[in-house]
Amino acid sequence: MKMKQIVVCAALMSAACVSAPAFAGATANVGAFSDYIFRGITQTGGGASIQGGLDYSHESGLYAGTWISNLNSGTASYETDFYGGYAGKVGDLGFDLGVIEYYYRGFTPFNTTEFYGGLSFSGLSAKLFYSDDLQSTNDSGFYATANYPIALNKTLTLTPAVGYSFGDAYKSSGAYGATGEILDYGITLSKALNEGFTFSFALTGTDRDGGNDETLVIGLKKSFDL
Repeated sequence: MKMKQIVVCAALMSAACVSAPAFAGATANVGAFSDYIFRGITQTGGGASIQGGLDYSHESGLYAGTWISNLNSGTASYETDFYGGYAGKVGDLGFDLGVIEYYYRGFTPFNTTEFYGGLSFSGLSAKLFYSDDLQSTNDSGFYATANYPIALNKTLTLTPAVGYSFGDAYKSSGAYGATGEILDYGITLSKALNEGFTFSFALTGTDRDGGNDETLVIGLKKSFDL
């Protein structure tokens, strides 16, 4: 599980889930994707990505994990995320509070710590991320995202998602190569297969000037208990 959200965080690995953990224990995942899109922007130059993660959740609601992916940004070669938090429910309202550290091998100035909080209700999930020093810009940055999985049948799910990057880091410092605030959006069709495999198609896009056109991301992911 990766705690980014994002379109491909909703698209292909909707790890922005904010309800209580469904089980206690350790899990792992590994996947291959035709692109790695983070908040509407490719991190692999339109190339393929191999990703994997380890997660542990306690029945109390505490959780921790790590996630890694190759990059092709012209600077960093790998991204490794470390995260932890607490998730639970109050009646029908789910919540999730935590912190995530993005570490970029080969270009440590991109390293960023974000705090996040999220809520979920009746299938709708929303989350807000905040950093007081986004990608060493010395400026603050926010990211708000929401998604709503729609079960088409027992194995097929359609998930629309939207995100918005804003704050001083985008206005003045050009975080993630942007010259202003960014709206990103996407819709993912995922199919649960046997043996813990999930196959997915995600169409993502952004309103960034001179940025990515709509991109189709195809992925195959395997999840398993440890």
